Amino acid sequence: MQTHNRALAIALGAICALGPFATDMYVAAMPRMAEDLASTPSHIQLSMMTYFIGFTIGQLFYGPVSDRTGRKPMIYLALTIFVMASIGCLLSATSGQLLGFRFLQGIGGSIGMVIATASIRDVHTGQAAAKLMSAVVLVLSIAPVLAPLAGGLILQGSSWRIIFAALAGLGLLVAVITAAMLPETRMAELRAASRPSAALHWYARLLVTRSFIPYAGALALAQGGFFAYIAGSSFVLINVYGLSPLAYAVIFSLNAVGIGIGTQVSAKLATQIGIRAMVKVSASVSAAAGLLLLMLQLAGLSGLVSTCVLVFVMVMAVGGIMPSCNVLAMEAHGAIAGTAAALMGALGFGAGALGSFAIGILDDGTALPLIMVMTVCAVATALVAVLTFGRAGHLQRAAA
Repeated sequence: MQTHNRALAIALGAICALGPFATDMYVAAMPRMAEDLASTPSHIQLSMMTYFIGFTIGQLFYGPVSDRTGRKPMIYLALTIFVMASIGCLLSATSGQLLGFRFLQGIGGSIGMVIATASIRDVHTGQAAAKLMSAVVLVLSIAPVLAPLAGGLILQGSSWRIIFAALAGLGLLVAVITAAMLPETRMAELRAASRPSAALHWYARLLVTRSFIPYAGALALAQGGFFAYIAGSSFVLINVYGLSPLAYAVIFSLNAVGIGIGTQVSAKLATQIGIRAMVKVSASVSAAAGLLLLMLQLAGLSGLVSTCVLVFVMVMAVGGIMPSCNVLAMEAHGAIAGTAAALMGALGFGAGALGSFAIGILDDGTALPLIMVMTVCAVATALVAVLTFGRAGHLQRAAA
């Protein structure tokens, strides 16, 4: 069983890694892309928004359909879309074409977390599910470390277009890993009973379900701030603070290490104080760091070091929020795992699209818009967790 779980974690982590690679690998290239495509920084930032919109739509489709067809057919469909869209980004001649292909790339890349969340719920609940999810996130956390470094190194000696060629190759590699290591986790009897046409009904019910929406809502708010950071950090650190693309990639990778640290520390803390209490602590830490960073920025006292340190704390805290809220939201919804995972993912990446859009609209050539959006999301996450999660500490095994 331990070997089975290890293979499952590696395969699901590899599928999930497509998303971070598709966002993190090209962030250092965004200023150069604006120049090469005769566009503006704010317009290129919208390529992150269109990706997140595609990500949102894709999850709403893959989740309920995978409840019916099984998980693996949807994985192969999504990977095909991802590879073709990556080639489209590679060949884009205008920023408009890039935005369109990034939308399609988001539809393909969206398969990761929705399938991982649903697959884990197919086979585990409770602390076992939380443990496996943490293992998936640990595998996944390698991607945000490697992706910006790989992108930065490519930029040192080649065009940003090679980054999208590498993403197409990565999609093919993940297909091989899926075929070799991932079993079908959706039981045949559950597939037969599933009706994708009922997805809209279940989406509406889940949005008002006490055992789902507080956790999915907190996760969405945390992701809104995190994806705003992804969309805006390269312009802040490169254009405002004057870092080179490679130096930015190193800092971005260190923050990704912070996510991994936050995930592992929170998993241990959850066994001591309970998973809900742990999320409250993580969200409060992120909010406190964001408020401090915002005050320093408004007072004119923030600099490169203080900004990087406090953003690191915020991102590390998100590592404790995301996997735990995933598990909490899914715990009571095993029979519609794909549908529930799809809605949860759509809420998160919808918030990410709004956060990215806000960064592009508010852009004034300073770090303030990014810091404001991240802080608002962090504070909102903490309020939702503290006010709605209740006092129940440890997960109970839920009936499927």
